[in-house]
Amino acid sequence: MPEPAYANIARTALEQVLASQLDAIESAATLVADTIAAGGVLQTFGTGHSRIVTLELAARAGGLAAVSMLAVKDLVMFGNAEPAPILDPTYEREPGLAEQIYRLAAPSAQDVFLIVSNSGINAAVVEMAALARDRAHPIIAVTSLAHTRSAGARSTQGPHLADLADVLIDNHAPAGDAALEITPGVRIGAVSSFTGVLIAQLLTELVCRRLLERGIDPPVYISANLAQGDAHNKVLHERYRDRVRPIEP
Repeated sequence: MPEPAYANIARTALEQVLASQLDAIESAATLVADTIAAGGVLQTFGTGHSRIVTLELAARAGGLAAVSMLAVKDLVMFGNAEPAPILDPTYEREPGLAEQIYRLAAPSAQDVFLIVSNSGINAAVVEMAALARDRAHPIIAVTSLAHTRSAGARSTQGPHLADLADVLIDNHAPAGDAALEITPGVRIGAVSSFTGVLIAQLLTELVCRRLLERGIDPPVYISANLAQGDAHNKVLHERYRDRVRPIEP
């Protein structure tokens, strides 16, 4: 059986990230290590499928405990908002969401933000980056420069996520994300989640190495499905209980 076309697309995307983005990921890792060493946490935010990348960083086996995942659903879970509006897939374009989410999270001054958006154009992510920037939080952006710079991108006013970042990581997804034209006018094979997870795991490794270089034990979860998992993770939950949001099962 011939190799599916997406296999080559995925392989190429991985190689592009590894060939071009390691310096940026190294810079991001230094920012996050500085934050954790100072008692802060990494605040992650994304909407839509970009949440896959933020979830990859937060509250998972082999991941850093000092990561808090912010999301539009926080307005319902922690802010008592009605759930119906956030079920609209275009709700991420609504002005003012980011400020409400930021206020509910109440980040500390030393926290760093990692904001993920393939397009980098919707109000929620752009406003979150602007809020973080105004409050002197360092900003790491994971986005598609191909989409942000595409002449075919949906027009929006103001800056894009890429314009507001202190560290910019390109996920090498194409404009529109879907990379494989399966038939004329029909494209499949999204790339951003795939390369975003790679970026998240590379970042986690490099943050841990930076902390070890400073003589700091990385605060890393182990699987709750291992015998020692609950006891180990309980200590980390208590350590970050007032800083990191719990994630639903």
